Amino acid sequence: MSIEVTNGVSEGVDHTVTLELTMAEAEAVKTWLLKPSADGSAAIDDEQAKSVMVKLGGKLDFIEGVARVREELEQAGFSTEQLSDEQVAELGRRIAESPIRRFSANGS
Repeated sequence: MSIEVTNGVSEGVDHTVTLELTMAEAEAVKTWLLKPSADGSAAIDDEQAKSVMVKLGGKLDFIEGVARVREELEQAGFSTEQLSDEQVAELGRRIAESPIRRFSANGS
């Protein structure tokens, strides 16, 4: 049995890396990935870096969206402490999809 190894890692094996970042650190990484380098290219042009950017951007959007929905609900007097982030996100989606339209009694 032989195993191909490149840079000390077995080829064909998918390894996962998990990082814990503050929101500020995550935003800084996102900004760095979008920033063009000296030759005018950007990390986003690389397919693997692009997938990282999409994952990071999606996670940041989710976290920021949940925080906004929680804040709005708290300002309206609703407690959200007992709700998970996923529950808050689902509630926010359902509210956003509701067919509420502004009503004006004067017809405008």
